Amino acid sequence: MADSFQLKAIITAVDQLSGPLKGMQRELKGFQKEMAGLAIGAAAAGTAVLGALALPVNAAIGFESKMADIRKVVDGLDDKKAFAQMSDDILTLSTQLPMAAEGIAEIVAAGGQAGIARGDLMQFANDAVKMGVAFDTTAEESGQMMAQWRTAFKLTQEEVVVLADKINYLGNTGPANAKKISDIVTRIGPLGGVAGVASGEIAAMAPPLPGWGLNRR
Repeated sequence: MADSFQLKAIITAVDQLSGPLKGMQRELKGFQKEMAGLAIGAAAAGTAVLGALALPVNAAIGFESKMADIRKVVDGLDDKKAFAQMSDDILTLSTQLPMAAEGIAEIVAAGGQAGIARGDLMQFANDAVKMGVAFDTTAEESGQMMAQWRTAFKLTQEEVVVLADKINYLGNTGPANAKKISDIVTRIGPLGGVAGVASGEIAAMAPPLPGWGLNRR
């Protein structure tokens, strides 16, 4: 009889505990799910952090590659001090213009390839970026045009900027935009130089030409 009473007491106690135990099991499962979610979130965050860290590293590698290109085409950069100064100047310019250091370095390399003196390269890159914005072209395209104008018309960098300003004005006030005018000036510039026509006069004659059917050939 006593054994039967003890068994019933145990069964009753187990029944009373089963409810709270089930609740604890549910809470434990919920906690495990939350922890799993946190682990996944942490892994994703870690991946994002690694990606963010990789961006500056990749940019630095790209910049160093462009600087190596500059060293090949600009005189005097075998000197470590001069090379470091050029690198610092480009990095500083990248904080003042809407272009990354790697892009500016590419323009500087193109300027060096075109024979522009080392002392003029920073101004050349600065003008190329600003001209690109004004003419709705890339800075690289603007740099290429400026280099061609310097050669075709035998202009200094200051004179190139004056020509660019004239083209921009004509583009804002005439039938052709600055990009079209600059393209025409670039293509017929050498012919004008041979004929003794100044760059500004060629720019002034350029706006009507697209309407006359002059194409890019």
